[in-house]
Amino acid sequence: MLYQEHPPHPGLKNYIKCYWTLSIPESGSPHEGQYFLAEGLEFSFNLADPIEFAAHAPESATVRRSCIWGPMTQPMRIKPTNRVEIFGVCFRPGGAYPFFFCPAAELVNASAGIDDLWGAPGLGLVDGIQYGCRTTRDRMDLLDRHFLHRLEQNRRQDAGLAAALDIVDAHKGQVSIDHLARLAGLSRRQLERCFKERVGMSPKQLCRSLRFKNVFKHLATFTADSWVSTALACGYYDQSHMIRDFKHYTGTSPAAFFTRPGAGEQFFTGNF
Repeated sequence: MLYQEHPPHPGLKNYIKCYWTLSIPESGSPHEGQYFLAEGLEFSFNLADPIEFAAHAPESATVRRSCIWGPMTQPMRIKPTNRVEIFGVCFRPGGAYPFFFCPAAELVNASAGIDDLWGAPGLGLVDGIQYGCRTTRDRMDLLDRHFLHRLEQNRRQDAGLAAALDIVDAHKGQVSIDHLARLAGLSRRQLERCFKERVGMSPKQLCRSLRFKNVFKHLATFTADSWVSTALACGYYDQSHMIRDFKHYTGTSPAAFFTRPGAGEQFFTGNF
């Protein structure tokens, strides 16, 4: 598997975290897939064989050309059916708001077709990516032009929300909601309302997801001397707090999860 990230145009860096590519060669054997978790909207273009995506609901979706996935409060499973070649856009939490006329809350743990949100022009963009571009650089340039044009037409910005998101990102989710609201110059109610409309998930849900990812990043660098020290290093109040969150995302405790064979491969951590 080869996963790579590429920076967007400087004028888009406050909205788009990165462009990314994912390549998985044909294996010739069944692939159980990996779990994927994202706090911002994900816009992906399929350049190879169909891919099955399944959210926490029993139903799954097969992506043949393109798909838009909203913010996730539960992991989603990616199950390749054969060879994988994906070009994608990873928006920052709330970063997609100026480009899509759809409340972010309506896309949480859900997907949409590009034609559902952009109509015929959206399908034209998919054609351009799939048939009019030969390289990743060509695709990046096309989307840079597209998003910069849309941004000029609609600069829907909120300084308070932007400040709050910067704080969450800088602290990797290790911040209380009341403290976050004060730093952003908003009441807690205003903060919750802005997050629901523009981010999709609540501040608490966003911080929860980032703390969960902190555990994987921490264990990739440090040996877990104890789960108590791991919990504190990753922004949890105590070990019980970390176990509750871990069970929410994986169905089991950190200790049980990481002792499974191949535990490190169950979650796609490229975007962590």
